[in-house]
Amino acid sequence: MALTLDCNDGKAVLTMAEEGKFNPESLAAFNGALSKVLDDDSITLLIITGREKSFSQGLDLDFLTKAEPTEAIGFVKDCMHMVARLLQFPVPVVSAINGHAFGLGFMISLASDYSVMRADRGFMCLPEIDLGMTLEAGMNALVTGKLQGRVLRDALLTGKRFGGEDAAEVAIVDAATTIDQLLTRAEELAQPMRGKDRKTLAGLKADIHRPILSVIEQPVAM
Repeated sequence: MALTLDCNDGKAVLTMAEEGKFNPESLAAFNGALSKVLDDDSITLLIITGREKSFSQGLDLDFLTKAEPTEAIGFVKDCMHMVARLLQFPVPVVSAINGHAFGLGFMISLASDYSVMRADRGFMCLPEIDLGMTLEAGMNALVTGKLQGRVLRDALLTGKRFGGEDAAEVAIVDAATTIDQLLTRAEELAQPMRGKDRKTLAGLKADIHRPILSVIEQPVAM
């Protein structure tokens, strides 16, 4: 099932495709949805969620392994430009994590203003240590800018899988809840930020995240 964007009553719900894997087509669809939200001044909230067992399983490894090295590097950079859009998005962004959030899926949550996760099913994980991969510079800036101390150690250097309650306990997400309350809780979390001036909100977010954004925006060395 393809990515969908449902907008009503000032709320946009972006539901990623099944498994939420990112390749050029799915990234283009995701960016297109973000642009539609930007173009609609009536929208005051963006909720990002997934389908079935997955929020997002991150980068499409089938695509990456078949791509030429320069193409793969460029694509990862493009993904981080999408993350940069989220970091300075002019309306509150909430990740409603309905299932597994691996790699880039985890990073989308980190780039959101708020995150809520299903308590009884699914894991958040940075699997690079077990895939024999290091983080691209922008990814590293995001992860080290958003996670600290033992949580950073466990997430990045051991590949620990965090369930909803675990993630909430160490503040990777703001809350854990039941699947039927996931979107409601997401909307509740964002309420204090809703309705703020778009330009001001985007500017303040950009300033807060300048150390991360400055790394993401560096040109790729080929």
